[in-house]
Amino acid sequence: MTTEFLASEESQQFFGLVQMLQRSALVALGKIPDHEGQHTVNIAEAKAAIDLIAVLQKRTEGNIDEIETNLLRGIVTEMRMAFVQAPKDIANKEAEEKDAEELKKTFTEPSEAPAEVLTEEQNSEEE
Repeated sequence: MTTEFLASEESQQFFGLVQMLQRSALVALGKIPDHEGQHTVNIAEAKAAIDLIAVLQKRTEGNIDEIETNLLRGIVTEMRMAFVQAPKDIANKEAEEKDAEELKKTFTEPSEAPAEVLTEEQNSEEE
């Protein structure tokens, strides 16, 4: 085992694999865009990628140096936290999309768009 971080080609390839799985999970969580530039969510795919990283962590325990162990542990922790946060992120994104659609409707279909009373004078004149 080496004291220089990612010194060997094998170590670089190993963390390249971890990075591919991490990226796959982030794409599936909608955190980064896919190859078409779209943000889509696939919770099952994200879970599978995160679980694979965790398996790699468990299976390499004691076989990689301390720096690599800590890096891998951090990646697993970070990905699990992102997974737990995903439902809230999805709900926020849906709410933002709904608000944007209502705002768009204000400009494209003003007569059907939601309206609000701006002053009490307008309200009392209508009565």
